Amino acid sequence: MPTDDELRAANIDIARRYLDAINAWDFEEKRRLLADDVVFEMRYAPPGFDKRITGKEDVLAFVQKMPVFIVTEGLYDISLETYHSDPGEVIAEYKSDMTLVVPVEMKNEYVTRFTIRDGKITRFREYFDPIVLIEALGGQIEPGSIEATLAKYAAPN
Repeated sequence: MPTDDELRAANIDIARRYLDAINAWDFEEKRRLLADDVVFEMRYAPPGFDKRITGKEDVLAFVQKMPVFIVTEGLYDISLETYHSDPGEVIAEYKSDMTLVVPVEMKNEYVTRFTIRDGKITRFREYFDPIVLIEALGGQIEPGSIEATLAKYAAPN
């Protein structure tokens, strides 16, 4: 049975290989790394995007659509650590400098939590700024303010 340190190193390697496969559009490597019942979550996905995709084939079907509108992923400044309490929980922080087909550049920052069991990714939970994605896809966000909200809902005296 591997030690915790050996398990941490192996799981960090799996997460890194998955992120490298994203950059390379290497869908076969992704297939090898994902568990059959993997769950992919984009917790702050904007409207029009699924927040949760379950199952290897459905996750792969989703990620294989990406090259249609993304020319390059451009993930970089990747930092990987495991939870002290569980070497199968890997936290990744990274940035992207994507080029979209549109052509628009999209820069974002991510925090991703991988759950890795028996050498396979069982969960991939990604956190990113959805406003950056909305604007890159041609949408707009209407700015608000605390003052405007308070004025709108303040009880008349």
